[in-house]
Amino acid sequence: MFMAGAFGELVWAYFLRHLPLYLALILLFVSGLGFGAVATHKLSPVQRDDLANYLSGIYTSLADHSGEAASKGEAFYQSLMDNVVKTTGLLFLLGLTVIGSPLILAVVFLRGFALGFTVGFLVQETMLRGLILSTACILPHNILMVPAILLGAGGALSFAATAAKTLFGLSKDGISGQLASTTFLSLCSGILFVLGAWIETYLTPVLAQLSSGFLI
Repeated sequence: MFMAGAFGELVWAYFLRHLPLYLALILLFVSGLGFGAVATHKLSPVQRDDLANYLSGIYTSLADHSGEAASKGEAFYQSLMDNVVKTTGLLFLLGLTVIGSPLILAVVFLRGFALGFTVGFLVQETMLRGLILSTACILPHNILMVPAILLGAGGALSFAATAAKTLFGLSKDGISGQLASTTFLSLCSGILFVLGAWIETYLTPVLAQLSSGFLI
């Protein structure tokens, strides 16, 4: 009990110390959401028709979705590769390189842009149906995946900043403690991504079927 309380205090102290960084990352992500939503207005009629036809296919598949275990397993594996390996792993490696740390900001912005564009187009194109589809199919797993991105990015940027200060002689503190913190945050990010991938693969189809009656 005492160790759990002490660990909680350490985590809380860490986030308080890095609060400006995480607020900046949240602002960057929200900016990506806004730009993504605005970008839907820049689509050409042909692009809009293609996406609308794709949405129609989604509506049809929701009504007839049966979801075989094999296909769900493949989808879960692909989600793990895209999020845990390609996102958390990439953020961690970019932080370790220090010089690649600016690309971490690009990853956060682009993830926000993609989410904002998807939700914006759904709501703009199909109004209430898009809102229902976004709530059922996009919101559940992103409740975990968005914090996962912010945790991974914040840890990687913290390490890059500490390492840069040490390299330029601006700080005499070692980087081993920050490396441990960054590794821990990356692990937490990966766990959140795994849980989000499970929700996206196994829970989202159920929610989509429950909401498909409102999409007709």
